[in-house]
Amino acid sequence: MRDGDWQISYSSYDDLPGAGLTFGRQSSGIVCVTEPTTTFGDADLGDTALPGEDGIRLGRDYKKSATVTFELGVDGVDRPVDRHWPWRSYGNGARIGAWTETEEALALIRKAGMGPEEWVSEGVDMLRTVWDADGLRRGPSRIAALVHMKAGRVRRMYGRPRKFEIAHSRLERQGYVPCVADFVSVDGLFYDNVEKTASMWDFYLGARPHRPGRPSWYPGGTGVPSRRSVVIEQKGRKATHPVIVVHGPCRNPKISFGGLWSVQLATTIADGAFVTIDPRSWARTVVRTQGGTTASVADRLTRASPRLAEMTIPPGAWTASLSYTRSSTKYLAGPKVDIKWRDAYGWW
Repeated sequence: MRDGDWQISYSSYDDLPGAGLTFGRQSSGIVCVTEPTTTFGDADLGDTALPGEDGIRLGRDYKKSATVTFELGVDGVDRPVDRHWPWRSYGNGARIGAWTETEEALALIRKAGMGPEEWVSEGVDMLRTVWDADGLRRGPSRIAALVHMKAGRVRRMYGRPRKFEIAHSRLERQGYVPCVADFVSVDGLFYDNVEKTASMWDFYLGARPHRPGRPSWYPGGTGVPSRRSVVIEQKGRKATHPVIVVHGPCRNPKISFGGLWSVQLATTIADGAFVTIDPRSWARTVVRTQGGTTASVADRLTRASPRLAEMTIPPGAWTASLSYTRSSTKYLAGPKVDIKWRDAYGWW
C-alpha cells in the first residue's frame, strides 16, 4: 500500500466472492473526491435522576460504533476500472479487486472493444458488489477490514460495508460516475495492521536431562525446555482484546495477565487439540478444535474467569503466565499457549 490508499477486504463465504479492493488514489480508478468523514455515535448514558434532589447520578456509559463515509469517483476515462483477467474471475473463492495489473492484461481487455462508458459501468458494478458483501450479510459474526495507510503507518478497523448510493451523471458517457459509500465499525476502534504474538510453553522431560538442540520444532530455539511467562507489550492508546490459543496436552490450563485478570478452563486438552478463546466483540467464542472438528467449550470456563467482554489488555507492559496440571507422561509432551493481539488506537 501507499500513502492515501484504502482497502476493504473480507473472505469468501458460501461460495460467494470475497474482496481485496484497494481504492482512494487516481491509479486505482476509484478516487476519494473528498477526505472521508468519520462519525462517532453518541454514547448510551447511564445517568439517573436523584429523586428530591438537584442534579443526576452518573452511571456507566457505553460507547457506540463509528461510521466512515466515502465520497468516491469511479474513473474509467482512459483505462478499465475492473482489471481482473480472465474477465470477471470472481468465482471459486477469488477476491474482487485482487487483480493483475500487467500491461498484457490491460491490452487484452482493451481489445474487447470497450470504451470509457462501459469501463466505468463495469467499475461501478464491481464497487457495488464489493459494498453489498453478500457473503458477509449471511452470517452474524462475519466481518470485513477497512485498512488505511497514512503518514507511513497502516491501521485497520473492523465492521461491514453498508450504505451505497450512485449518482447518475452526464459525465458517465465520458467515463465518470460519483458514488457515496458507508463503512460501519464494530467497536469504533482502530488497530495496528500487524498482529503481534507472544508464546508460552512447557515440556515434560521424563526425569531425563534436556538435550541441547531438542526439540528444534518448538519456538524459543534450542536448549529452552520451558517458558511459562512472557511480557505482553500493548503499545496502543486503547484497551484491546487478546486471542488466546491453548494447545494440549494439559489439564485445567490457567492463563494470568499480571494483576489484570486470569482465565481458566476446567477441561483436559489432548495432544494435537487446541482451544481458542476469542473475546473480540465480533466473536465472543471459546472453541475446541480436535481431529478436524470444532465444538464450543464456553461452559468449561471457570466461575472465577471474567466475562469475555472484560478480557482486555490496557496499554502498557503486562506479564502473562501459564499454570496447568500435567495430563501426559510422554517425553517432551506439554502445553503451548499463543497470545495474539493488535495494539488499539482512537484514530487512524
